[in-house]
Amino acid sequence: MWLIQLPTLYYLIPSLMLALLIRVKCRSFRLFAAFLFIGVFIHETLHLVTGAVLGAKPVGMSIIPKRGRQGTMELGSVCFSNITWYNALPLALAPLFGLPLALAAAHLRVTGGWAVQWIDAPIWTVLASVLLSCWPSSTDWRISLRSWPLYLGAGMYFAWDYLPFA
Repeated sequence: MWLIQLPTLYYLIPSLMLALLIRVKCRSFRLFAAFLFIGVFIHETLHLVTGAVLGAKPVGMSIIPKRGRQGTMELGSVCFSNITWYNALPLALAPLFGLPLALAAAHLRVTGGWAVQWIDAPIWTVLASVLLSCWPSSTDWRISLRSWPLYLGAGMYFAWDYLPFA
């Protein structure tokens, strides 16, 4: 079993602080989109790969920021032609794999000893972008609702195993 080591978590602190700073203080959409470009690319690529593996038939991908419906800004998107009840949930949650990618990158950096070097600043910037982009969007969560049989099955399983009946 692979446990997350403290040096790996310590290495991620500047990335987390930068991500929080950008999320809270950045008022310019263009600057925000530029900062998140790598993270959005990874987010959408994870959707694309998961959709291809699960038979969702990807038909297009965009990482160009644009104005979405209801005046919102859309940083990226992947279009699929076969989203079904069994692939919607894993497809929607695919960006969460960005977290282990960020942890792996931090772990590789601190393996064998570590001292702050000039290369750490761009690494922390990229990791901050990935950390900000690894959470599924509201659209992703809406799409995941197509997997209601999976939610129902998981709910019944946990209710059966963990709730005291009689």
